[in-house]
Formats: sequence, C-alpha cells, structure tokens
Amino acid sequence: MMSWLGFIAPVVFWSNALLFVYVYWGYGVLLKALARFRGEAPLRHGFDGNSWPLVTILLTVHNEESNVARRLANLMEQDYAPGRIDILVVSDGSTDRTDAIVEVFCRGRPVKLVRTGRIGKSAAQNIGMRHPTGDIVVLTDAAASFDPCCVRELVAAFADASVGAATAHLRLLERSGAVAASQSMYWSYELKIRELESRLGILAVASGTAMAFRRALFRDLPPHVGDDDIVPLDIADQGYRVVHCLSALAYDALEHEDGREFRSRVRMTMRNWIGIWMVPSLLDPFRHPGYALALWSHKLLRWLGSFGLVAMTMAALAMAATGTGSFVALAFAAFLAAGAVGMWASRRRKAIPLIGTVYSFLLANAGFLVGICKALSGHRIVAYRSGMRSS
Repeated sequence: MMSWLGFIAPVVFWSNALLFVYVYWGYGVLLKALARFRGEAPLRHGFDGNSWPLVTILLTVHNEESNVARRLANLMEQDYAPGRIDILVVSDGSTDRTDAIVEVFCRGRPVKLVRTGRIGKSAAQNIGMRHPTGDIVVLTDAAASFDPCCVRELVAAFADASVGAATAHLRLLERSGAVAASQSMYWSYELKIRELESRLGILAVASGTAMAFRRALFRDLPPHVGDDDIVPLDIADQGYRVVHCLSALAYDALEHEDGREFRSRVRMTMRNWIGIWMVPSLLDPFRHPGYALALWSHKLLRWLGSFGLVAMTMAALAMAATGTGSFVALAFAAFLAAGAVGMWASRRRKAIPLIGTVYSFLLANAGFLVGICKALSGHRIVAYRSGMRSS
C-alpha cells in the first residue's frame, strides 16, 4: 500500500501543479505563439457618416437609488451619432426611489422605464429585450461607468458583418487591501487573455457591465444564467465573432472584502458553469477547435483547478507519509500556511504583498470549488446582486 502511494502521490501532485502552470501562464504563452503564427483575424472598424446604427442601452436595476442618477447622467454623455441612441431602464421590482429618479430622466430625454415584478435580472432583461429600438443593444450595470467614447467604440466593431458581439476594455478601479491588489493583477492577466483570444477569433466571454450585441442574434436568457455567461456563447454558436475592444473603456470597482469576494466567486462560477454546458458544441474540439481550446483553457480548467488543489493537498500528505517527497510536501505546506497568514492579515486590513496574493488565489479557488459543487447539486440563482465582471 505504501509503495503504491509512493508512486501515485507524486504523479497526482505534479500533474495538478502542471495544470496550474498551464492555466495561469502556459495558455497565455500558447495564445501569443498562435497569434504570431496565424496573425490577427482581420476586422473592419467604424461606419461612415450617417450610417451608424441605432443603439439601445439596456440598463437593468434593482433598488439602485444611490447609483442610477449618476449612471444615467454618464450614459447621456456618450459621444455617439445624435438621435441614434436611446436608454431603456428595466426596473426589476425596485422598492426604493429608483423608479422615481428614472422617471425624471424620462422627461424630454431618450430614456424609457419598464417596470417588472421581482423576477431576477435575467428574466427582467428578457422583458426589456421586447422594447429596444436599436439594432445594436448595449448591456450595462448601474455601478459601472463609461468613457464618453465607449459606446461608439463598441458599435464601431459591428461595421464588420462577422461580428455579433463586442465587449469593452473594463478597467477595475483599485481599492486598498490585499484582496483588491491581487484581484487587480488577476484582472490584468484576464484582459490580456481576452485580447489574444479576440485577435485569434476565438473569444467567447464578455463583461456584462459593458457588452454590445446584434439584437437579431439575442436568445432569451435562462433565469439562472447571467448575460455575460450565455450571450457570448450564443453569439459564437450562431457563427459570429465576439471581439474585445481595447479603445472602448468602461470602469467598475474592485471587490475588496474577503466575504463579498468569496460569495461573488461562488455566484459567478455557478452561473458560468451552468451556462457553458448549455452550448456543448463549442466545447467539442472536432467541431470548434478554437473555441474548445479557449473555453477549456480559459474557463473550465481554471474552475476545475480548485479540485486540483484538494488533490495536491492529499497527495502532499501522502508524500510526507511515505517519504517520497518530504521537501515538496513541506514547501506546499508553507504555501498553504502563507494563505492562512494572508487571511489573518486581510481581516486586520494589513497588506503583505506576496502573502496576500497567495491568500487571494486560495480564496478564489475556494469560491470556484463551492460554486461548481452547488451547480452540480442543483442550486440555482435567479435574483442576485450584480457582479463586477465575468472571469
């Protein structure tokens, strides 16, 4: 028994360690190599004169009285073709002053309010999609903000007939704390991956806070799956490209509290996990090799790595018990201990750079693990707090 463990434990440990190396470093290197080898997928950008399409900005809110006025003012400042943009606000059962504030903006402005009962964001968006006048729909949240040229830069991508959706370059405004600092590093890497996938024509993820798509390609959202989870997958499944627009700048805030970051990871993983399996054809390397590479490497393996951490912990214990890798087991124990120290420091509002990064990594993977387990056990989220981004 001990000899068997002495053989299998190192295999389990190092295979999972290599998985993490691939997901968080090797995949980016592979994408860069493919971009150099294949070159960038050509893309027409921009419209001429009065040919810019009609655009509807769809803003779904629930009890956003503290944000909605600022958000609508920001959207009204968009530098887009005059008379060719309107704003549709769907209030998902708001019980505060949100509706009254929106009604003020509806007077003499291209703003419309649609009220629903408390049915959840996705169901409310489905109702909202019965009302847009624009050929292009831009989705956003109340907490986000747009650069004045954001909508124009997003819509410019649709001059290419192959483009079905476009996602903005979402910048997360930094806050203090180890979790926020580590998430900033993580998000920078995420954006680089999206840029490379977009260049290769295999991007199938987007940020729901700043995403545009052709109205004709929209499919009703399942109530327990978010817009940023399923819309880009649906677009790709219909044979259209999803592109990342570097020049379309949007802004949101980094999560900085441990508990909220964990719950956010759980929610996003649950909804993403459910959504990605609703379009299984894109995961088939024989039918869609590019999308399969992107979705397995960018999404599924990243989430499944949380189980890999559990396997590595068990393997390290077995290696220590059998004496086949005592130093490796000790090093991994130090890694986990660093995470515990990082948790202690974070809860006392102290930032220890490398230690905080380890803690943030373990916190995110704990969220991935719980999210997948909940999704597999049948849990579903319908009404939920708007997340910051898809990742």
